[in-house]
Amino acid sequence: MIKRFFAVALSVVMVICCTACQKSYSHIEGYDDVVNARKLYASLNSASLTVTDAEKGTVTQEMNFAYDVQDRLAYSYFGTDGEVNYYEYHNGYEYCYFDKTEWKTLTEGDENYHFYTRMAKMSMVDEGMIFLKGESITASEVKDSANGKIIEMTYDHKALNSSMKNQLGLVGNLISFKVIYTLDKEGYLTKMEQIGKASRDDTQSIVTNINYVLEITNMNDVAKIEKPEVILES
Repeated sequence: MIKRFFAVALSVVMVICCTACQKSYSHIEGYDDVVNARKLYASLNSASLTVTDAEKGTVTQEMNFAYDVQDRLAYSYFGTDGEVNYYEYHNGYEYCYFDKTEWKTLTEGDENYHFYTRMAKMSMVDEGMIFLKGESITASEVKDSANGKIIEMTYDHKALNSSMKNQLGLVGNLISFKVIYTLDKEGYLTKMEQIGKASRDDTQSIVTNINYVLEITNMNDVAKIEKPEVILES
């Protein structure tokens, strides 16, 4: 259920399709740092995620997750495309989603029921949530900060348009694209900014600015997962 909704946001589309890179690109400045940050993220016991459309100043996704003692994943999720809001909740055993006016609950044995574990991960809590495509990086710069380091990677937009054609269908072709990764002193990613421009036609008569910000907080510090608060659409 949740994967279908991800297509509404470029940030998430790009994050999900980026699976673990098999080839080494250690010669790229900061590359190994991001690879390590991906591994650290996938190893978290719990965390909170927020995705913001910085162009509009609106939160497009929120998620809290935590593994229980059985290594089952519990999570709460909110997402929106600006028109339709979507809510999910999973306590590790019951899968719930909000359908128009009420919560629907599925349990093991029901059609469309699913659950996730530390071994069978949900995409949003796995390495691929942190975008990285080494073969498409054209430039990289690393700057030390008071809290860790900031890595800015510029990507070949034409290469991404080719390799991610299906995922980019909703926004058109990229004209430019870069990612800024903020890591703390222990190497964990605390923020990822995806910045670029896209156009739906070859003439680039209408250009859309892209600026999505993923923030990761409460790492290994989420005590309880509760259903997201539902805001009914008018």
